[in-house]
Amino acid sequence: MATMRLARRGNPGVTETDVVMMERAILLARQAAAIGEVPVAAVVYRGEEVIAEAANNRELAHDPLGHAELLAIRDAAEALGAWRLTDCSLAVTLEPCPMCAGAIVNARMGRVLYGARDPKAGACESLYRITSDVRLNHRPEMYRGVLEERCAELLRDFFRRLREAKRKSA
Repeated sequence: MATMRLARRGNPGVTETDVVMMERAILLARQAAAIGEVPVAAVVYRGEEVIAEAANNRELAHDPLGHAELLAIRDAAEALGAWRLTDCSLAVTLEPCPMCAGAIVNARMGRVLYGARDPKAGACESLYRITSDVRLNHRPEMYRGVLEERCAELLRDFFRRLREAKRKSA
């Protein structure tokens, strides 16, 4: 059964590589914000090797499925020539939504680390617990709160800027 672990300094489940990969996701999320996308990004990796990475592209691609996690998972499966990603980890800046959590389970992702919680759409612990639901056939190891404050600040800044721009244009 999957367990949720809070990523704190010294947490034996979160490695230096995991932190580096989350840093990489944060950089991608910043780039997404710069072009008007919600700053969420994901990195799929195995050991220290990046298999795939992506940022949200819903606005740019006009694609409701353009979530970072889905894009990175699809690209990783293609790169590896296999849809089962049991030996891979996923670092994502925001707690996955129900659609992405379902993709994580279906891809048999081995480990998932996320930064900020999503109280409005989070499907790993905030609203739903899809990734740890014992009725499903796979439950990845889950680690929450990896570089949480930095991930949350990206989102707060992005939406604050959107609100300010909307006020100015009104």
